[in-house]
Amino acid sequence: MASDDSVQPDFNAPRPPRRFVQARPRPLTVWVLFLILFVQGLAVAFSTVAGAVASPPEVLDTAGQIALVVLYVLFGLILVLLGFRIFLGAQGARTPAMVLQLLIVVLSFSFFSSGAGPIGLAFLVPAAVALVLLFIRPTQVWLSEADPQE
Repeated sequence: MASDDSVQPDFNAPRPPRRFVQARPRPLTVWVLFLILFVQGLAVAFSTVAGAVASPPEVLDTAGQIALVVLYVLFGLILVLLGFRIFLGAQGARTPAMVLQLLIVVLSFSFFSSGAGPIGLAFLVPAAVALVLLFIRPTQVWLSEADPQE
C-alpha cells in the first residue's frame, strides 16, 4: 500500500481548535437571560405536572387534562430550549423568545385584573426583564457575532 493512501488516520496532524475551548466570554445579559428562560421553563413544566397530579379533576375530562398538561410541558421545554440556544449564540432564538415573553406579559395582566397581584408580578417582572435584555446592545452583539453551525 502506498504511504499517501493510508487508511489509518494521522493522530499527530494539527487539528482545528475546538469550539468550546476558545469560546468568547458571554456578557452578563446573556447569562441573566438564560437563567430567566431556564427557570421560567422549568417552573411551567413542574408546576403543571404537579398541579395535574395533586388536584382533583374539575372542568376537563381526563383526555382534556392530559392534552393541557402536554401543551404546558411543551411550552416549558421550549422556553428552556430557547434559553440554551440564546446561551450558545443562535440568532434564530431571539424572536421566539420575544414572542413567548410578550405572551407571558399579556397573561400577567389577567392575574392583575382578577385580584392576584403577587402572581401577576411573578409573571410580569421576569418577562419584562427578559424582554429588555433581548433588546439591549450586549445581547444583540452576542447573537449577531455567534455562529453555532461552525
